[in-house]
Amino acid sequence: MKRFILLAVLAATPAWAQPPAPVPTDPPCLRQVDIYSFDPVPGNRSLIVEDRTHKRYRVNFNGICTGLQFNLGVAFKTRGVGTLACLSRGDSILRRDPVGPRECFVQGVQWQTPALDKADAEAKAAKH
Repeated sequence: MKRFILLAVLAATPAWAQPPAPVPTDPPCLRQVDIYSFDPVPGNRSLIVEDRTHKRYRVNFNGICTGLQFNLGVAFKTRGVGTLACLSRGDSILRRDPVGPRECFVQGVQWQTPALDKADAEAKAAKH
């Protein structure tokens, strides 16, 4: 009986209490079809994108991409064939914006690391 209760307590440990997963060593390949969620980075020069397998990517832009924090959805425009092409340099992110530019060009895609998370949190705290 005690073993069952102990296992139930261990299984109920929240995901935020778990250690972060190691950063993959393979090159990042973010596919349009796999987008799960996105979060703008302070400064509007990057976007953190999570795919359906909960891998996190950092999409860096050539310049400032304003208004991302106000958009409920974005789309990727790739030069590859179909939705299985990886997002890469020269591709763009499309968004709805009645005032400014609606397209932001991608400079590169990299893995979102804990060090980048920490730097983003510090930048956000310094902004407020």
